[in-house]
Amino acid sequence: MRLTLGGALRHPSLRPGQPRLLTGTAGLQRRVRWVHSSEVLEIASLLRGGELLLTGGAVLAGASAADQRRYITELADRHVTAVAIETGPRLPAVPPAVVSQADVLGFPVIQLRRQIPFVDVAEAVNAELVDASVTRLRHGGQLAHELSAVLADGGDVTGLLETLVQRTSLTAALFDSSGELLSEVLAAHAPEGLRTGPHHGVTSRITVRGAHAATLVFHPRADTDLDLLGVVTERAAEALGLALLRSQGPSTRDLAASELARLAGRATQDRARLAHLAQVVGLSPADPVVGLTVLTAVPGAGLPGLDGLLRPHGRTAMDTSDTEVSVVLSLTDRRRAGTHRAELVAGLVEWARELDGVVVGVGPVVADLAAVSTSMGLAVAALRQRTAYGPGSVVDAATLVMETLLDGDASPTARARFVRGQLSMLLALRPNDAELLMHTLETYLDSGCNKTAAAALLHLQRQSLYGRLERAFGLLGGDPTGTPRALPLHLALRLRHGLGQLAGEHAS
Repeated sequence: MRLTLGGALRHPSLRPGQPRLLTGTAGLQRRVRWVHSSEVLEIASLLRGGELLLTGGAVLAGASAADQRRYITELADRHVTAVAIETGPRLPAVPPAVVSQADVLGFPVIQLRRQIPFVDVAEAVNAELVDASVTRLRHGGQLAHELSAVLADGGDVTGLLETLVQRTSLTAALFDSSGELLSEVLAAHAPEGLRTGPHHGVTSRITVRGAHAATLVFHPRADTDLDLLGVVTERAAEALGLALLRSQGPSTRDLAASELARLAGRATQDRARLAHLAQVVGLSPADPVVGLTVLTAVPGAGLPGLDGLLRPHGRTAMDTSDTEVSVVLSLTDRRRAGTHRAELVAGLVEWARELDGVVVGVGPVVADLAAVSTSMGLAVAALRQRTAYGPGSVVDAATLVMETLLDGDASPTARARFVRGQLSMLLALRPNDAELLMHTLETYLDSGCNKTAAAALLHLQRQSLYGRLERAFGLLGGDPTGTPRALPLHLALRLRHGLGQLAGEHAS
């Protein structure tokens, strides 16, 4: 089983320290990948993420409040699971600056009220983590051998699923790329009324010749070891892909989806070709789209759960290779397109955190398929900010402002692409409507998000201002006030003035 922070606090080696959680109570289900101890204030850059960090607090005791806050911020940014700080004569209590900053970030800080040998804690917990990893690898090797034997005996998709169900005691199903059920095998004592579908349960993509051909779905129980299930899905993906290739090659729809996702990243677009491919795949060229790129450090990683995150928000076209996945997500609900993207990013952040060596770049919402290269190009550019190392992470292209505009490629073309990426849903309106909403937003942001001041500057009643802002926020994914989206949105609104005619370029 995976070790959570709550489980680590109950571990026999840590209990004598009388641990008390001071902040981040929502983080008790965070995964602990390793236990590490250090008295170095700049330790964050040396960690991979997922660690439970133990510290005696001697360095923190002598640090300034600003350094204490920076210490917590860097640990949180590195996706460290938690820090446990030992209090005693040199540090009677956890410093208030540490507690307040951790509380703001939702980062777990634990007070150890009694002295314990950190080396004993690390050895005991890490030994169990290593043993669990070895057990999972051994299980995966045995499963791969069994699946190979099924294929060698001429077994089909159902035969492979039966083996997987025997191994996991979980119901398993395989759906084609359009969501139609190909085969399902029920586990013994499967609950009645079990919801089946390509995005219910733990999902994993199955590819055939680079095309997303199917989705494998397991229905875990509350006590299922999700790490072990991840190993199972990785071993199953290759075998199921071979079985599908033997029984049926990729469909026309699968190949069209793969080509559409490949073409999405090209700077120059053949709109007629994109529209034709979209028709084959079942996407509407007029719907807003988001481009995503996923890089993995492990070739052929199954990326369990990705399909389940994407499908509730719209229709997808996907192209895959051993280490990269390109996705065009078509959002069918135009009025809530920005909101769907915001929800997707939040879901991806939680999803990626549980994966090793995965980094996701998410482009902005653009008004239609013809503008997809803007979103996909920004998603790819976003990946340059992170490496596929350590716990998975998500890079939101919509918040990468200064890096995008101040690098060596900050040409008028790059600035125009940035502005379109931020404002595409507004630019798609009729020119007068677009300019009205953009001017209102710019005035609101210029006034420091003060609605009273903005209404006075615009000579509007407050209710009229609220109506305009509500419409704009609905198209842009919610109120940006107090979020990282406020800066790039404000900058885009300012930059648009020097870029000529933009509004109405996608309007019909």
